[in-house]
Amino acid sequence: MSFGIPVRNGLAIGLLSSTFLSTRRALPPATFSLNFLAGAPLDPSVTFTRSTTATFVGSNGLIQSSAINTPRFNYDPVTLAPQGLIIEGQRTNLLLNSDILGTNLSTQNVTVTAQSYTISFYGTGTITLSGVAIQTVTGTGVYPSRRTLTFTPTAGVLICTVTGTVQFAQLEAGTFATSFIPTAASAVTREPDVAVVNTLTPWFNSSQSTLYAEWTNIAPAIPSGVTQMICQIGEATLTNFYAIFQSQGAGAKASTNMFSGGVNAGRMDSGGAYSNVTVKAASAFAALDRAISANGTVPTTSSSGNLPVGVTTLTLGHQIGSTNFFNGYFRVFKYYPLRLTNAQLQALSS
Repeated sequence: MSFGIPVRNGLAIGLLSSTFLSTRRALPPATFSLNFLAGAPLDPSVTFTRSTTATFVGSNGLIQSSAINTPRFNYDPVTLAPQGLIIEGQRTNLLLNSDILGTNLSTQNVTVTAQSYTISFYGTGTITLSGVAIQTVTGTGVYPSRRTLTFTPTAGVLICTVTGTVQFAQLEAGTFATSFIPTAASAVTREPDVAVVNTLTPWFNSSQSTLYAEWTNIAPAIPSGVTQMICQIGEATLTNFYAIFQSQGAGAKASTNMFSGGVNAGRMDSGGAYSNVTVKAASAFAALDRAISANGTVPTTSSSGNLPVGVTTLTLGHQIGSTNFFNGYFRVFKYYPLRLTNAQLQALSS
């Protein structure tokens, strides 16, 4: 079942400088490209797995269920604009009887540990937290107005007292809310979205490369101490790889790194911080010659690092080995078999 009120939005047209346009026109063609804004079906070069069902917002603006091992292409519930392929790590909804059919949540007790949790729901009612945390969470309205609150309890029993209309509620360990996980008589875990390209032929060039990725974060900020992999070309031992990632340690900037034979070339961070926005990042790699630009910033450069060898796999939204998941909407990936110039990187990421 689905619900919601779709509303359409208009379009805006902007003007670009002639220098910018000429640089864009000079870009060579990408030898490998994935456009997740086009929606289903998923490009056949991508192997996708998720061992549980999951929800997403469809092109009609309504919450829908996606089957096991089926990718989720999300749409903005108000504008209906495509947002891209959802990539999320594992999360568990600890609230019971919070199913998508829409009955109001009942008052219940939940055993929690001393870590960050996020509670979320749609509706105009309230959830009053007591016991190991004291908070009152007041709803902001019906779908698509989702109320979220992140808090840190002490270990023990959290009492969630419900009044009024509280629907599609979720309590999950973590510092931000993820897509709704329907529950019945027990807690339910949504397993991670794993998207992998298992062959790099014939489009990959081992002597120089440029990776371009475009994504939107679900979280308003990257959690402390967390690295979220956007894209990675490497091999199973992770002693050789190229990567674009993000972490709070960089002040919420796009970052890049390269390993060759286990030797770390050194992390580089793009200029300009961002939060909860669409990010466009282009990172170039050649021997002793690297650069990254994000959202049109002047490229950060480095003359360190040897090129990886023996790489076999491209991962999208997570690290090889299914760790360090990005949480958001993956929009576009492109691969260029050469080291684009700094001007081209800046134009590409604008």
